Amino acid sequence: MNFLLSAKGRDITTWRAAQDFASRYRQSVLDRAVSGDYGSAETVYAESLVALKASTEADLTLMNQLNNLLEKGASNPPFFCIKEMSGEYYDVLYRHLDTFNSAYTFYKKSMDFLKMLCCAAMAHTTDQLGLFARYLPKMDLIALGTAGRCEYSPFDKLQLLLVHGETTPAQIQTINLFCHTLHSEIEACGLSLDPIISPRNPEWRGSIAIWEQRCKNCLSPASTDDLINVARLTDLYPLTPSGDVAQALKTLATGCLRATRPTQTILIAKMESLSNGIGMMGGFKLERSGAERGLFNLRQHGLLPLSSALSALALIKGSTAISSSDRILNLLERRELDVDLAEKMLETWHYLHELHLGNERGGLIAEQKEQSLFLNTEEMTTEQRQSLKTALISVNAIQRHVGITLSGMGEHGP
Repeated sequence: MNFLLSAKGRDITTWRAAQDFASRYRQSVLDRAVSGDYGSAETVYAESLVALKASTEADLTLMNQLNNLLEKGASNPPFFCIKEMSGEYYDVLYRHLDTFNSAYTFYKKSMDFLKMLCCAAMAHTTDQLGLFARYLPKMDLIALGTAGRCEYSPFDKLQLLLVHGETTPAQIQTINLFCHTLHSEIEACGLSLDPIISPRNPEWRGSIAIWEQRCKNCLSPASTDDLINVARLTDLYPLTPSGDVAQALKTLATGCLRATRPTQTILIAKMESLSNGIGMMGGFKLERSGAERGLFNLRQHGLLPLSSALSALALIKGSTAISSSDRILNLLERRELDVDLAEKMLETWHYLHELHLGNERGGLIAEQKEQSLFLNTEEMTTEQRQSLKTALISVNAIQRHVGITLSGMGEHGP
């Protein structure tokens, strides 16, 4: 279904996209009935109703299975059961993807499970520390990267940071032990964690005051690498119940990044430098060496430049929305985007992520196959290759729009 935005309100039955889909479906049924190749008209109509009912029941069945697993995980089962539950949950979720091809639904339910799992891991880690746990301050676990944008799949390297309350010197060692144990416990659940952007690394944990000082230090003088680390804090999602701390951290980061024009210029230049994967002659940029030689890197040339552009646009326009799709809708509602551009952004996002998730289906989560990020364009049909090229051209257009938007804001920035 096209993701048209011309209709107002949240009632999907009033959206033009839904009405267009219904019209096309009705016409396809009529065409099948008229052709005579599928039996009588009554047979065609009856089969279409059966297919619709089966689709509805499949959605309800799979969603019930997912929700039951979430409830089971939230009921404090033995922690060793969580890993088995993780495999079962994502098996069901990928089956839902196979049937309905919805990246939006996949990521929404994936984030629900990730929150449940991380809360269970936090509680289990606290139990593991025994009497030492009484020395722990209040702590909040926050996701960055793909999970920070609500785009997490179990093939991703999970990026995490920890914000804790003010501490005494005596508590530092206990927090260090907690963070190392937490990292191991989450990995024991079958998820793969980023080895650097993790609370076990002292650079990715601290109090709000510490994080505030880190943000300020990155700006004096500003370097690209330091700014990118601060920019990571604009894509964050709270995994523990208190979201106030996450919002405070995001406000700190966005405030620093929006404070000066040179800071934003560096970030936009970095965003614009990301390739959209189309070569000068119009062909795909394929890997030239290694195990992926001859394959197309979908993350490097599609997902990353798109998410970077949308994050940069949200930053310079002051959007507080978290996910990419919500940011687009938020900017549209505020009239920072016109309908045509918002539609192009949403369609590009859905296409690239559904292609990415579909490519994961054949992989084994336990092995964390990097191959899920690469496409063999030679195995794609002419129509599929053209669809990919159209999406990548749209990514480049979105990148240019973000650059032009910043340029048009004048010397003093937003």
